[in-house]
Amino acid sequence: MKRRLSRSVLVAKRALSLMLLAVVSCGHDLTDGPQCRPLGPSIALPAVLRETSGVAVGIRNPEMVWTHNDGRRPFLYAVDKDGQIRARVELNRTPVDWEDIARAPCDLGSCLYVADTGDNGERRNDISFYRLAEPDELGDGAADVVRYRMELPDGPRDIEAMYVLPTDRVFFVTKGRNHPITVYRYPLPLRPQDVVTLEEIQRLTTGFASFPQMVTGASATLDGNAVVVRTYQSLELFGVSTEGRLLRSEGQLISIRTLGESQGEGVAIGTDGTIVLSSEGALGYGPSINFLTCGPSDGSAEE
Repeated sequence: MKRRLSRSVLVAKRALSLMLLAVVSCGHDLTDGPQCRPLGPSIALPAVLRETSGVAVGIRNPEMVWTHNDGRRPFLYAVDKDGQIRARVELNRTPVDWEDIARAPCDLGSCLYVADTGDNGERRNDISFYRLAEPDELGDGAADVVRYRMELPDGPRDIEAMYVLPTDRVFFVTKGRNHPITVYRYPLPLRPQDVVTLEEIQRLTTGFASFPQMVTGASATLDGNAVVVRTYQSLELFGVSTEGRLLRSEGQLISIRTLGESQGEGVAIGTDGTIVLSSEGALGYGPSINFLTCGPSDGSAEE
């Protein structure tokens, strides 16, 4: 039986959406940094993806964008550049709260990784990610996934962002709800039989983030040399060290407020460098995706 949301939860979600609409309605330029521009208007997604969360551009089929709904629904969807669903894959695991999806080269050729790390109340001691081979064919189907259980070294944190570097190097970025925005690394090798303690490798802030600057998604390039991290109102482009640390440089902060996302969530980097953004539906607006192109910047990375 489908669970009904309590009135208090619905009120809280509406209040969150109102705050987000105020954030994204500010009249700022799209970017002050690497000359990013939309490749067209926002593209509507079907209502079944109303809570679209993470996004990842396919490797086997770079024309497809993989996404999923927030929460406990064990389905992945591939949508084309017109927002139409071309694949629906049911997984053999039911998550607690899926938040992000990534893709990377792996021993299976190409893998999808889904982060079951959402924790608004910061109470979960056991979080997970799931790994599966990227489906070869489109259409409806089913897939087996492998679950990798994890814990954090300093207690529960809300995590909505993940990036994966070749090969199977998995990283998570906290939202910054009540603590500094922190990057954690899964220590290799992958061990589905164990509960693995993540390693803190970096803090991107000295304290918790204000609401518009909370992190909601991340993505890496296929070669692992660059990562983009998104918040409700901005993107930031990073270089990457050999340990997977994010390297900050001048001129890499991109405002996305003028896109008018109702609730910005996911980000992905395509094989051609195109940036894909996903937004949940809210306040009468449906879910959507945006495609951006960004030019290079002259800034040099430093740790």
